[in-house]
Amino acid sequence: MPDIVAPVSHVTPLGLIRRERKLPGPGTVVARLNEKVLASDVIAEGELAPSHVFLDLVRGLGVPEKDVARYLLHQAGDRLEAGELIAGPAGVGRRTVRAPAVGRIVTFQRGRLLYEVRGKPIGLRAGFPGMIIGTDGTRSVTLETTGALVQGIWGNGRQEFAMLRTVGGAGERIRSEQLDINLRGALLTGGILDQASTLQQMTQLTVRGLVVGSATSDLVAQLMRMQFPVVLTEGFGEIPMNNAAYALLTTNAGREAAIDGRMGDNFSQQRPELIIPLPAGRKTDLPEEVVTLTPGTRVRVVRPPHAGAVGSIRELPAKAVDYPSGLLARSALVELEGIGTRSVPLANLDVLL
Repeated sequence: MPDIVAPVSHVTPLGLIRRERKLPGPGTVVARLNEKVLASDVIAEGELAPSHVFLDLVRGLGVPEKDVARYLLHQAGDRLEAGELIAGPAGVGRRTVRAPAVGRIVTFQRGRLLYEVRGKPIGLRAGFPGMIIGTDGTRSVTLETTGALVQGIWGNGRQEFAMLRTVGGAGERIRSEQLDINLRGALLTGGILDQASTLQQMTQLTVRGLVVGSATSDLVAQLMRMQFPVVLTEGFGEIPMNNAAYALLTTNAGREAAIDGRMGDNFSQQRPELIIPLPAGRKTDLPEEVVTLTPGTRVRVVRPPHAGAVGSIRELPAKAVDYPSGLLARSALVELEGIGTRSVPLANLDVLL
């Protein structure tokens, strides 16, 4: 029988961590190979893709379509600065049309002009202190550091680097009254988020990040709008943060940490995560991304009805299990902490390392 493998959710006290940082398009890598960088250092520069707008010169100038061309001051291909005159003045009112932003004229037809707005310049930051160990020179940079790593299930797509502070226990609900001025600018960690008012209070305190076990599903839209990164280690619902992650985060409270709320994907195996840079007191290795399941492997359930529960595999039956829902699936018998032995589909498990 072939080995059964499962993806890994890392809860690692100390390991070698390598991460690729990438511009959305070609640009210039400004960091040098083997250079040590800080979290805030810009390591590559580029610009976002341009956008396009139609400018109606007939309406803007207030003249017939057949007369527009004689008021046009530029032609296709010309580059303009923001506010620069494109056409006019025309008529008694001396009406004009100006460039909405830095860009260029693409084409002009039937009294309408297609204008390309130049993409905004962007600076790609390192995100965490480390060393540059690889680059393609134009778009991607690979960083390496040693430290603790906690990976989650969901993130809102933002990144930040700030001091880690704890608010409440692994299974406690975070309340607005727990948030005071001493937490301003901190990266907060706690158990369960279930109130919109708590998020509003965090915004007022200019909190710079949040990692919790879970959040109720009614907060999804608000979490996506937050200007600071959010990571859920267990997913949506009212699920306590797993004990291993909570212990690691609280032990390192007071240290600076990088929170990356990137959305996970099945192809790169990237996940939302929190990295706490630490000095390496011993030789460290790169963590595995998939491992073979065996009796004794520590796992976490990632889907209901036991989402967030942690335990150890007791047995891996050869035959698929027929569940009351009608699902027929290869499964594992797992001794779940505080619950007991349950049969869990392999697809609902990941490994905690």
